Amino acid sequence: MASKLDDMKAQLAALSAERDLLDTAIEEMIASMAEVPAEQRKTGDWSPNGAMTKKYLDLTNRQSEVEADIVDLGRAIMDSDEPASSLH
Repeated sequence: MASKLDDMKAQLAALSAERDLLDTAIEEMIASMAEVPAEQRKTGDWSPNGAMTKKYLDLTNRQSEVEADIVDLGRAIMDSDEPASSLH
């Protein structure tokens, strides 16, 4: 039977993988936006209410949530009753 610590480690790994995917998607979106002339960003998909801007904001909001969850889970793992040597 898996311990609570094992479950937390698995969740941490999943969150870390999600963070990596989010980081990559955000970097790709920034690169894509940089290719659009500034004048076109005022009215196109990259405008303040454009589809790409909304997607970017959704990704960065999720990134913030994942980062907070990683911090909380990391603290929970460190505070667990199991010996520190079992964390590796």
